[in-house]
Amino acid sequence: MPVAFEYGADSRVTADITFGTAPSAEPVRVVMDSGSANFWIWSPDAIINFGSPYLGFPGPCNASVPARYDPALSPYSTLTTHTSTYAYAGNAKIVSGKQYANDTITSVGSSGPIPNVQFALENAGLFRMADNGSCIPPLYDEAILGLSYYDKEKTAGPSFRQNLFESGQIASKTMFMWFDKHLGALGNLTGGILFGAIDTSKYTGPLVELKNVVAEYDIGVYVAKPNITINGQTFVPDQDTTCLVDSGAHADYLPFAYDGGMEELFYNATGGQLVDYNGVVSFNGSCELIPQDFNITYSFAGVNGKSVDVSVPLRNYARGLVDLSNDNICLFNLEMGGCTFGAPFQSAAAILMDDEGDRVAFAQAAVSEEGAGVDEKSLVVMGLEESVAFWESL
Repeated sequence: MPVAFEYGADSRVTADITFGTAPSAEPVRVVMDSGSANFWIWSPDAIINFGSPYLGFPGPCNASVPARYDPALSPYSTLTTHTSTYAYAGNAKIVSGKQYANDTITSVGSSGPIPNVQFALENAGLFRMADNGSCIPPLYDEAILGLSYYDKEKTAGPSFRQNLFESGQIASKTMFMWFDKHLGALGNLTGGILFGAIDTSKYTGPLVELKNVVAEYDIGVYVAKPNITINGQTFVPDQDTTCLVDSGAHADYLPFAYDGGMEELFYNATGGQLVDYNGVVSFNGSCELIPQDFNITYSFAGVNGKSVDVSVPLRNYARGLVDLSNDNICLFNLEMGGCTFGAPFQSAAAILMDDEGDRVAFAQAAVSEEGAGVDEKSLVVMGLEESVAFWESL
């Protein structure tokens, strides 16, 4: 399934997917979110509410969501009554619905349609967003496909990955995501996702298993904080936290404590190339002047005493975030405090996940030719036994 990290300030990892088989069906830009586990799209009658600056409180503004999928127009759709509620961004975005749909979906550029996929139909959205009285609708996601682990006790569902496995369309609970190498002008970055398989040509160096340190009450992939190297200087982050791996996040957040001195040392190490601009890590110059070989490297401790480095070109953090008052500063999708490895990190990492044991492994990606697709000679299709053997080989 092809994915992209588009050039845009709020871009995340996305795929273009058509829902249903109606002649009028058009692709929907779907967030491919490893930070959640549920799959949904808006129902034809969906209404969003906004205008309140407070969490959980309705605001004065309502807007209809343009219909991107109508099960009544799709001949193979079936509906079931099933309530759902999903929260994002610290409960600043809450969506809810009353039905599930089963239908065919088709990812643009993939090998073909996938029949009988289950997803929730959300008919209401509550967004925390202050309004000046204009009630201009905010930007919002058209659909989210959660890629995180399925846990029958904690996952609300529907889970796309579990759906594929239970229907026999894949024989293992693995998922592999990578991005290709991008050279030249700043722009969209491309990659792909394989379900039940891995393409070993999409990474270089070792693929190393990391311990998933997810808390008992959470769902997702959490890893121990890495060491961070820039301009040849290595830093051991001083914030006491773990790191969420979340392709549905537009930015990365580095675990430097707010009241420590390491953040200043980090900027000093760049010799003035990077600066703190109103709390955002920024390049001191125009975005196109960022050197192609200017990287930030994250060094993760793996299991069994192994380790893995993932180097992210700093150009991948330049996604069009601008301050109109200063065109000599290139704002990054990179901030300090907490720890999240979002879409920018994913743009240079190969990540293998497996629901059997909630396992995760990292390698250095951004090595394959842009848009090359799957290398059949390097493709490893895995059943449950093959996936166990593959993990043991790491």
